[in-house]
Amino acid sequence: MTFRNQARGAIRLGAGSLEGRSLRFEAGAGNQAPVAVGVLVEAGTPETALILRDSAFVGAYERAVRARGGARVRLEGVTFEGPRMALSQEGGVAEVERASASGGTGTAFSTLEGALTLVDVRVQGHEYGVTTSRARLTVRGFTSEHATRAGLGLTATKGLLEDVVVKDAGNYGALQLTASDLEVRRFRLEGSREYGVVALQGRLRLREGVITGVSTADGIAGDGLHLRQVEADVDTVTIEGAKGSCVLASQRAHVVLRKARLSGCGLAALAVDTQATLESRDVDVRDTAGSVLLAIEEGQLQVEDLSAKDARGELVSTDCEGQTRVHLRHVDASTTRGLRSPCVQLDSSPRARTPQP
Repeated sequence: MTFRNQARGAIRLGAGSLEGRSLRFEAGAGNQAPVAVGVLVEAGTPETALILRDSAFVGAYERAVRARGGARVRLEGVTFEGPRMALSQEGGVAEVERASASGGTGTAFSTLEGALTLVDVRVQGHEYGVTTSRARLTVRGFTSEHATRAGLGLTATKGLLEDVVVKDAGNYGALQLTASDLEVRRFRLEGSREYGVVALQGRLRLREGVITGVSTADGIAGDGLHLRQVEADVDTVTIEGAKGSCVLASQRAHVVLRKARLSGCGLAALAVDTQATLESRDVDVRDTAGSVLLAIEEGQLQVEDLSAKDARGELVSTDCEGQTRVHLRHVDASTTRGLRSPCVQLDSSPRARTPQP
């Protein structure tokens, strides 16, 4: 069944439940103005439910599907080609599986104070692939390509994200996280502008990730992990080709980093500033143009089991102002530059490996 050129939208569900399969919604033919909503689900009770399977929204919808109140929405095998927003959710529960969105200019999937689950979802273009605010988010397979701002922009959100791929995101970062409590597992972020992950406040756990090719438009900055005022636990990550710092902890952030492989870092491999603390263990650094370690403005670096080869800059660069400290233990590096700074301590226990000049 096809719904074509519905000026006020095709379906409005205010009570009960509706299930549809193989439906096609078309809008914006010729000079027709955009349609505000394709399907509106508006109710104050969770008994109101919409299920769409193997269906498509094509053309100039402002919001292809809008859910409000306590409604439940399930979209399975649905494609969105042209709507500014694929799904706009305010409260309630939404589940999206095997869906794709392309050709839009707004957020593809957005939720405010709701619970959103995405499984095997792809977004091409759009301003954001996903935005959330005061929400719960579960992701099991999500890909965003060429988002003009960020792949995912999450605020005051709790959840688990698994198998996330973001390619060529805009200058808000591949993952833009604010005041959230999130765990991200098995992620790959490629070709982001400004940041791979930028996190402000809240708590963050990153596991088994790869970040490559982070650069600003002028090619002189761009951080792999940019962590500010956040509690972050990072394990088993690879960061390659960040024009700025591969890992930056700033503004009282507390970051624990384990099993990291960092290469091609422009400014620094590990950087800390503004009263932040970065504790690292088992980090391998290769081909760094700038400093291997950078600590300024009362930042504190605790580094154990560091291997740093092919470093073209200093091993340690620091201002030694106030409480700025760098503590090294078990270091194998190709340079000793910066070790004599007064706020740098190299553990001299028998297990420690002294850097070779």
